[in-house]
Amino acid sequence: SANCHICFHQRASQQLQVGVELEVNTRMQEATATIAYQIDLPKADLVYKGSVDSNWTVGAVLEKRLQPLPFTFALSGLLNHTKGQFQLGCGLILG
Repeated sequence: SANCHICFHQRASQQLQVGVELEVNTRMQEATATIAYQIDLPKADLVYKGSVDSNWTVGAVLEKRLQPLPFTFALSGLLNHTKGQFQLGCGLILG
């Protein structure tokens, strides 16, 4: 059995990055394509990341640096449309 993983990343501007990914599993006869992006807003100390894949799973992460503290607050969500499942999380990143 053979697997294939192909990805492409492009920095579109100083604030925007985009990427695509294709994963193929021949043993399971499955393939998943994903489109993702990242928006950096340095003046607001904010980073937003999002993705959507061919299984209708949508994900997003919002990261806010808490100046002058050495912490970053993270809020994330994942929605699987086909299974009707939603997950929400938050965290504090040190560093």
